[in-house]
Amino acid sequence: MNKKLNTILFMLGGTILNIFLMLAFFLVLLFGANIVITPETAPTVKMLIFLLVIVLSVVGAFLVYSKIIKWVSGKWDLEKTMHPLFGKRGKKD
Repeated sequence: MNKKLNTILFMLGGTILNIFLMLAFFLVLLFGANIVITPETAPTVKMLIFLLVIVLSVVGAFLVYSKIIKWVSGKWDLEKTMHPLFGKRGKKD
C-alpha cells in the first residue's frame, strides 16, 4: 500500500473510533444523568444537564482520542508510512 492509501485508511479508522468513543461517553453520561434527574426536576434543568452531557461527551472523546492517536503514532512510527496531511508551503514573492 502507498502512503496516501495508508493515510486515508488511518483517517477513516480514526473517524470511526472517534464516533464510537463519543457515543460511548454519551451513553455513560446519559445513564449517569438519568440517575440524577427526577420527575420533579424542572425542564430547564433537564435541558441544561442534557447539554452538559453532549458537551462532556465531545470533550471526553476528543481527549481520549488524542491520547490513543499519540500512543499509536509513537508505537508504530506512523510518520514513515503516512502521507503528510498538510505540506510545507513555500514563500511566494
